[in-house]
Amino acid sequence: MNTGEGVIVCGIDGSAGGLRAVEWAFDEARRRSCRLRAVTVWSWDGPEYGRTIGSAEEARRLAVDIQDEILTKVVGERPEPELEKLVLEGRPSEQLCRAAHDADLLILGSHGHGAFHDALVGSTSLHVVRHAPCPVVLLPDPARAEHERRASRPRHRLPGPQGGVPTF
Repeated sequence: MNTGEGVIVCGIDGSAGGLRAVEWAFDEARRRSCRLRAVTVWSWDGPEYGRTIGSAEEARRLAVDIQDEILTKVVGERPEPELEKLVLEGRPSEQLCRAAHDADLLILGSHGHGAFHDALVGSTSLHVVRHAPCPVVLLPDPARAEHERRASRPRHRLPGPQGGVPTF
């Protein structure tokens, strides 16, 4: 298979949603015969209470390790699609948009933290959807999606008039 000129960018952060995004991106890049650009973004603002990362170099190394582990799990030793690995320092939303400057598609996994978290620290997904230079695919965290699916199902049925389900 000859890799075409197209590029699919995928964010890798080590989360379950991120893993799902990498799997989806890998399959899509193979289907389209284009290059897969894996992007992991890191930052380090100094020592934080409760953190074991003691330096910027440790933070960068952790990002490289996370990316390598996920790509080994998903891609393995397969030669296709062509794989480009980027580990960048900065704000994830901004670096992902920059990395997608020539991309056909940008794929992310959603953490699904919720509105309160997003209001405090911002949403990478929201920023990317608004500012990406290409179409964006946002895949939900598998556990959260399952939880929401189960929560939306009725738990039990109470008989109503004429044996139907009552409305409240």
